Amino acid sequence: MINSIKRKFPIYDMRGTFALRNTVRIPFLGMNVSQIHEGKPIFNATKRALQIGYRHFDCATKYNNINGVGQAIKESQIDRNDVFISLKIGDEFHGFENTIEVYHQLIAESGLRYIDLLLIEHPLENVVGETWRALEQLYVERRVRAIGVCNYTKPQLQELVMQADVFPVVNQVEFNVLKADHELMEYCVDNGIQLVSIGALKHGEILDLPEIQELAIKYKVEPPQIALRWILQNGVVSIPQAELREHLLINSALFNFELSDEDMLLLDQLSQKELVQF
Repeated sequence: MINSIKRKFPIYDMRGTFALRNTVRIPFLGMNVSQIHEGKPIFNATKRALQIGYRHFDCATKYNNINGVGQAIKESQIDRNDVFISLKIGDEFHGFENTIEVYHQLIAESGLRYIDLLLIEHPLENVVGETWRALEQLYVERRVRAIGVCNYTKPQLQELVMQADVFPVVNQVEFNVLKADHELMEYCVDNGIQLVSIGALKHGEILDLPEIQELAIKYKVEPPQIALRWILQNGVVSIPQAELREHLLINSALFNFELSDEDMLLLDQLSQKELVQF
């Protein structure tokens, strides 16, 4: 609903998916596992999420907790092919050999067998080309199902696309009712790059907005559900961070209501064009 982008999606199922450019399907909703400690905390949080119905987990090398995610999936006896795992390669592992090495190390330690979506976390100068070549090799070898980037602006994406042999199919950026880069979104839609929202609730700041509060009362839902539903109805994947069962349940209860076009436009007007790195 932002600017000229008006797309309708049948977003009424927690297990629903968007199709990426290479036909791999990514779930509408996921769980970002940042700020959850390794060991019992991440194992228990992942276990709770799986029981609720989450099948999409967003991990990163800097989170240092992917092993707990893998252990919880294994013990749940849910088929690995029914779970979508994204992994962001942090700045410290940029470069061809470093990326290949850390990928194989994390796969072996976590027991996940493969990664569904492998991402470059930040667009660093000089070494990003080597890192992208590593992602391309892992993709060609079918060790990952899709590759993409995070925190890329439109010019940075354009530069990468010109150099790439394998097209990036995802750009994970801050996208919420206060921060939405309209020009970037239009470029991604036009070029088959799926946006994934990080910072969906902006550390809780969004929940106190009068517009969010009023719409929550109108639709008889919780404030986070309004903010997250707006993201989904824009065709953007949402991966809010949560650990407690209560928050996981609230974040997942997005599929029994729909924001009207009028209310979507109301929330559109709150956004400011600014990209913040996470």
